[in-house]
Amino acid sequence: MRLIEPQTGRQTLAEQAYDSLRDSIISLKLQPGQMVYEADSAQLLGMSRTPVREAFKMLLMEDLIEVLPQRGARIALISQQKVEETRFVRASLEVSAFRKAAREWKQGEQHYHHIEQQIERVLEEQKRAAGDMDIMLFLHWDEAFHRLIISQAHNPTLMKVIYHMRGHLNRLRYLMLKELNLINDIIKEHETLFQATRTNNESETIRLLEQHLSKMSEELPIISAKFPHYFRE
Repeated sequence: MRLIEPQTGRQTLAEQAYDSLRDSIISLKLQPGQMVYEADSAQLLGMSRTPVREAFKMLLMEDLIEVLPQRGARIALISQQKVEETRFVRASLEVSAFRKAAREWKQGEQHYHHIEQQIERVLEEQKRAAGDMDIMLFLHWDEAFHRLIISQAHNPTLMKVIYHMRGHLNRLRYLMLKELNLINDIIKEHETLFQATRTNNESETIRLLEQHLSKMSEELPIISAKFPHYFRE
């Protein structure tokens, strides 16, 4: 399942291969440290090696795979330093976007009414995924929630930057959701964050968002201690 990226028209085969491989990396079907080969991936995806080669290049740019000379490619270990750097940048960008959304939100206007309906549906879908313990689907709706509010900053460049930064973070987030009892807390945090944003409570929106995003730093040591073979400094 694709994790909510801006649609740019019909996908190329390379983009399809990239999305499929990226989701497999995020969901740990392809585990950190595992070797991956273009020929095997092409056969699995039912396509030629050319689009898979392009997909590998895109994953390499995201630091999700790494090339080993004379050996091939492997799924990159989760860098604890990269996680913290990316989390900081993501938080900085999202705070700016949520601040603008909270300041400009106009309840009653048709546009914002439509967005509110979409967010309410996303929250319901999150609850359904939580009930089914479908972690990847829950993460999909988590992404959708953030994207819908960030989109109200009307800055497509910002949205793309945040999306492409999250690949490294989402492997850790998937592990956290799977191993720690976080899902119900996240749903409640989204509900209160949405309420603060739609009622123009700018200071409360920022406080809640910063608290929401800071938990990753607190939980990283727990997960890295439990799965040391997935991580590097």
